[in-house]
Amino acid sequence: MDTDGIDKVISFLCLCDSFNIPLLFFHDIPGFLVGKEAEKRRVAARVMNYMNALGLVTVPKISIIVRKSYGMAFWNMCGSGCDADFLVAWPTAEMSFVDPEIAARVVFGGKELESEEQKAQWGSLVQQMVDDATPYGAAGMHYIHDVIHPPETRNFIITALDISENSRNRGIGEHKLANWPTKQ
Repeated sequence: MDTDGIDKVISFLCLCDSFNIPLLFFHDIPGFLVGKEAEKRRVAARVMNYMNALGLVTVPKISIIVRKSYGMAFWNMCGSGCDADFLVAWPTAEMSFVDPEIAARVVFGGKELESEEQKAQWGSLVQQMVDDATPYGAAGMHYIHDVIHPPETRNFIITALDISENSRNRGIGEHKLANWPTKQ
């Protein structure tokens, strides 16, 4: 996600919180775009604003991890630790602090893999990190609520909305973002 995308999401969060529209997140985001241009556009400050806005949203938040969800983008898409009311993943989901191939490159110090033995070790490390990024381990440690199969998604969303509607606040938000700044 780039800085313009972050601004768009923040505006959308404000709109939904102001008009009691439940939020539905589908994760397939490997991260935020970084680099010189992103730094000039204050990407870090915008990510923090995104986090703050998401933390203040009081309407129901339903989050479904369908594919990749890494690092800060996992949190900013209403991952665990972000007060999601419902957080599930498809069996195809990948959740980690960083993309497994990038993590393996860091472990190898960013060096070129010269020997076949190094390439085999790197491949084995990548595979181990991919295996560790599956949703089943996260569900087992209660980082997500469940692993659901894609055909169950519609019924899951309907059930989550019904539960929200029958909750104490009936799914009505507190409108904490009503006066949120629209520009930075």
